[in-house]
Amino acid sequence: MGGAGRGGLVILLPVLAALTGLAAGRWTRGLVVRHSVAEGEPLRRDCPHCGATLSAARCPGCSGRIGPPPLAVELVTALALALLALRAVWAARSGAVPAGQPPGPLPEVVTAVELAAYGWLAVVAVALVFVDAAVHRLPDRLTLAAYLGTAALLTATAMLGGRFDDLLGAGLGGLALAAFYLVLFLVNPAGMGLGDVKLAAALGTALGWLGWDALVAGAFLGFLAGGLYGVALMILRRAGRKSEIPFGPFMVVGAFAAILTGL
Repeated sequence: MGGAGRGGLVILLPVLAALTGLAAGRWTRGLVVRHSVAEGEPLRRDCPHCGATLSAARCPGCSGRIGPPPLAVELVTALALALLALRAVWAARSGAVPAGQPPGPLPEVVTAVELAAYGWLAVVAVALVFVDAAVHRLPDRLTLAAYLGTAALLTATAMLGGRFDDLLGAGLGGLALAAFYLVLFLVNPAGMGLGDVKLAAALGTALGWLGWDALVAGAFLGFLAGGLYGVALMILRRAGRKSEIPFGPFMVVGAFAAILTGL
């Protein structure tokens, strides 16, 4: 492909990914609205004010706002997918082909499936971030969907591209990060939930596919972001040492910072 073609791809693929994110964001918003309930309560499907079936940021019956601000979920999802696509384009431009991956047109298919794996994780992770911020919980349905979808697509990537070492790294990464968070939960159940442990399995799988450096960096950046946020809240007197702060959003931010920057 010539320079002009490659330059066009740098623009086109992220734009298409952003548009896909806007469309997927509507589905993601539905996940947020339905799952932003206290543990043990049924999923929210109707407006709590008038009983109308919910489908968007505002109730179609009483026009009351439901869930996050309009377009917030959609724009975050679009940005996440656009950044992942941009990373994939730059990786392709570098010409690096992982060991064991056959030459020819197949690498483009492998890259597409790999991008789909991280895209799926991003879409579900956005929902988890908004739900955790709203009700301080990470629903099993969403953490399981994040893990199974990511693992399945990375397995397909390994089968197509012969990247079985990367697949092993993904499996071990998921186990390692989940085990680490499980220890934290057992030591301090008040500070870490089982939802965080389950989310760690999905994020660890995605990070482990990229290598142990990415796994360590993603975990560290999550704790760094959460720590800085907690300190800032205490300085502003908006939280105390015993205040509950949802940690899921920082786990996601740290993981995707490592994924996008290649740390």
